[in-house]
Amino acid sequence: MKILLLASVFAVGYCHICLLSPPQRGNMTGINTPGANDCFLTTAPCGGRQPARDATFYGRGENITVTFMKNLDHYNKTNPGKFVISLSERQTVAPKVLATVPDGGEPSLHIYTVKVRAPMEPPNTMHFLQVTYEPNNNQAPKAFYQCADVGFEPRH
Repeated sequence: MKILLLASVFAVGYCHICLLSPPQRGNMTGINTPGANDCFLTTAPCGGRQPARDATFYGRGENITVTFMKNLDHYNKTNPGKFVISLSERQTVAPKVLATVPDGGEPSLHIYTVKVRAPMEPPNTMHFLQVTYEPNNNQAPKAFYQCADVGFEPRH
């Protein structure tokens, strides 16, 4: 019983992130419940999830709306963390940062919407868009990751 209680307290103390649009790799089972397993990925990049077969395509240079959820809050009032939206070719190690959003202590299940500009990349080059939650809290993992597979095509 003590182990079960300790495990539940430990799990509730962690923050999670879900990428809603473009849709995250994997599934979104139970994401409307704080602490969902599909929102608890701590391995860089992309939470360790492999590229999906399907990608979301955008026009080169187009405005993209990125929507993500703080599935479980772990706000650090003394030294707040942040969310980082980045983009990388699938083979590249270091993603390019597109936007940074401060963690303002919003509650679990809070939805964030951020507009970023699609790059003018050559068409048919596959990328991953990654949202990282860096809670800056010693009682949580260093970062949480979610990725969506995206591509860019010419728009006429």
